[in-house]
Amino acid sequence: MTERLGEYLVRIYDRGEEKTIITSALTVRQALRAAKITIDEKIDAVEPNIDMELTGAKYQVNIFRARPITIVDGNKRLKITTAEQTPALIAKAAGLTLYREDKTHFTNSDDLLVNGVGLVMKIERSKQRTIAEEVDVNFEIEQIKDDSQPIGFKSVKQLGEKGVRKMTYQVEVENEREISRKEVASEITKQSKKQIEIIGTKPKNPLTKSKGAQIFTDSKGVAHRETYYDLPMNIVIKACGSGGTYTVRADGAKVDKDGYILVAANYGNYPRCSVVETSMGLGKVYDTGGFAAKHPHGFDLATDWTNGDGR
Repeated sequence: MTERLGEYLVRIYDRGEEKTIITSALTVRQALRAAKITIDEKIDAVEPNIDMELTGAKYQVNIFRARPITIVDGNKRLKITTAEQTPALIAKAAGLTLYREDKTHFTNSDDLLVNGVGLVMKIERSKQRTIAEEVDVNFEIEQIKDDSQPIGFKSVKQLGEKGVRKMTYQVEVENEREISRKEVASEITKQSKKQIEIIGTKPKNPLTKSKGAQIFTDSKGVAHRETYYDLPMNIVIKACGSGGTYTVRADGAKVDKDGYILVAANYGNYPRCSVVETSMGLGKVYDTGGFAAKHPHGFDLATDWTNGDGR
């Protein structure tokens, strides 16, 4: 905080009285000290904040002194000492929730033995109330395949954040027990933030043209005999809603628009369009062949290794 020259007019309202001072105080706290006014910071309230810096020419400071209040809520009778001014905040200070349909009445205590000295706030509960609740909204996860990282690699490029949805209900209560509720409104108050993950797709021991065939064991321990074939896939590619197009990856594997290798397999074990693990990365079953009867867990991977024509 920097020092300033000059004096300021501060009006202080406390217990129904006004006190005006001219002061060079730097904060509200210093102004109260200059006015010889003390407060109990644990229970009294000051507006504006007691540590707020004074920068203008004039200020008004309101002091709300804590006072005893008896709250009558049905069969409940609670006694608290609070500086809160509104019924909702007074109820909150007592650990109660006040709904907008409820009614409150303030009276001065006329029974010192029961209520003691101070105010009495009586709550009349409505049988119908509006309740607002906040629920989490899960974030979307986007995965980016990276063929420079090995299969099993995953890193988070952008951490996801859950959003918040505010749900408003009309609730019927009887003897303070909820008997029914109806949704009346729903709105997103905080948008979720999607999580972006980098997923490795580089195989550790991939099938190659020179190998021709090999045994690949997936993460579940199932052994697959892998081979490759090179045929135009423009007909079968339409089977899984990929728009009838595919491309050839840098390593020669034929992949659909989502990056899945086109795979032929036994439909009995691997239904068409199911996603499978291969030594070259994740694949999707688009095709089958005669090999499937002899090798029910075998995979034939579509590649461009034979013709090299991008088809």
